[in-house]
Amino acid sequence: MIRTLVNLIRPVEDGHTLVELIVVMAILGVVMSGLAALFVGGSTAEAQLNHRFAAQQEARLALDRIRGDIHCATKAQALAINTYPALRLDVTSCNASTTYDYWCTVSASTTPVRYQLWRTASAAAPTTSTCTSTDASRVLISSNLVSSAAFTTNATPLNGLQTVSVDFKVGGNQVSNTKELYELTDSIVARNGTRCSSSSSNWVSGTSTCTVVSVP
Repeated sequence: MIRTLVNLIRPVEDGHTLVELIVVMAILGVVMSGLAALFVGGSTAEAQLNHRFAAQQEARLALDRIRGDIHCATKAQALAINTYPALRLDVTSCNASTTYDYWCTVSASTTPVRYQLWRTASAAAPTTSTCTSTDASRVLISSNLVSSAAFTTNATPLNGLQTVSVDFKVGGNQVSNTKELYELTDSIVARNGTRCSSSSSNWVSGTSTCTVVSVP
């Protein structure tokens, strides 16, 4: 009788079996894996969105800046400077201390293919250091171009002013050049240039245009 009463008031000390613990841990692992995947996916999506926004913003700012340089120019010429595709602008007429502005696309990586867009100004013709890493005056404008073919100078129609076609293609995806591409294009007028006429030295009667003149 006494033993029965003692057993009734004694705390229950039942435990859990190893199988029960393993089952609980397995269920907890599945739940935590799902939550971890959810958080990692959200973090990755946020990082990609920030990168894509930064790349697009760089391209817009680059287009705004180069538009001002081309408007200032009297002559423009797309050419290669130290093997880099580039644009050379004669800005003597609106800049007392600078004769030329240069815009260059420089290879930055191959996997994926990326080009950097640099701008530099000079009072003299291009040298072996123009747009290179030894060019102290160059400024990085964009790091996410997927094509180096950014500048084209075309023949000028009769009574027209020279224009420069600008094509900035940027990649918003850090590992692919086929996804999340963003492209800005514009045809920008060199407002300080001379209008094309039939008496111009670069006039071509067969096409009624003025050919592109080399920037001195």
